[in-house]
Amino acid sequence: MKKKHKSFTIDPFIEFMTDRIKVPTKREIDKLIKKTEKSLLSLKVPSRAEFDRLTKRVEALEKAAKPRKKAKKVSARAKGKKAATKKKRVSKAKPQVTSAEKILRAMKRSRTGVNVATLKARTGFEDKKIRNVLFRLSKQGKVLRAGRGVYKAAS
Repeated sequence: MKKKHKSFTIDPFIEFMTDRIKVPTKREIDKLIKKTEKSLLSLKVPSRAEFDRLTKRVEALEKAAKPRKKAKKVSARAKGKKAATKKKRVSKAKPQVTSAEKILRAMKRSRTGVNVATLKARTGFEDKKIRNVLFRLSKQGKVLRAGRGVYKAAS
């Protein structure tokens, strides 16, 4: 005779795992929801309509609190005349010294020529900027190469 196998259900395994992992059940979640609803009602949170009324009232109070500009009184004599316009002083701005001019000045101080490292120390510019300016000045003929990596200002 054949032995009957017992049917296997997964329910006891699921109960074991939920207890072990402490996963809340649906009943526990429902209880939490009811508790939070009760606590919200006890807090007396304003409804959306009440909140809108409060914001409108605050805006009205802010408008009323803003100081108004007073109108200047103009005499009858001044009404007929045009207001005198004041001339603005224009300060003469000093011409900006370009980076090329700064590099040329630093090169003219040296008779034998200057390399990029000394130009960097004298002007404070980055290597890339110095090389770009030197390339542009050599194209214009204002800088000559005195040797490898050594540049001299053209006379």
